[in-house]
Amino acid sequence: MSVQTELESARRFGAQLEELVVRRRQCPDDDRNILLMGYWALIFDYHKGILSLIPNGFCGSAFALVRPVVEALVRSHVAVKGSTDDVRRLQQDEYRVDFATIGPWIDTEFGLGDFFTNFLTRARDALHSYTHAGVSQLARRFDGHDLKPRYEDNEIIEVIRSCTSAVWIVTNLVTKHLHFDEEAEKAQELFLEWGKH
Repeated sequence: MSVQTELESARRFGAQLEELVVRRRQCPDDDRNILLMGYWALIFDYHKGILSLIPNGFCGSAFALVRPVVEALVRSHVAVKGSTDDVRRLQQDEYRVDFATIGPWIDTEFGLGDFFTNFLTRARDALHSYTHAGVSQLARRFDGHDLKPRYEDNEIIEVIRSCTSAVWIVTNLVTKHLHFDEEAEKAQELFLEWGKH
């Protein structure tokens, strides 16, 4: 699979998912759902940014945005099932994601097996390094002895797939939580279709 094909597929899938929720023209007004919808919208914004940066040669910036995608995804789950204090801390911008504990909590609260635990455990160091100017970013600033960015296609494709999976996960969360049953079913169908490529 080429980077260009992945980009086109991710754009199409993301637009389809976004439309499912937008066309409902509903934004619940309680604290938890306002946070949830804000995180949903933010993840789509980051997704579009990542997909726009990559073809323009700004892979370092695109890779750095994966961590905020993951943090917004985590926070969307906390908005739905976190404690009253968690919601207050989200609203006051005092909430801090603890990658060591949040994965097991999400898995337990949402019945996801070990999905978030495994994902966050594997991704934590890379997310930190890419976002905070670590060695993962610095090493890709050179091609041999030339100061020229060097990101492998398989790495780029992994970023595209990861952030595109995040837009599906948050859309799945929104549609199920808000009982948008028809949209939840369609999101699942679209995910299975996207996954075939």
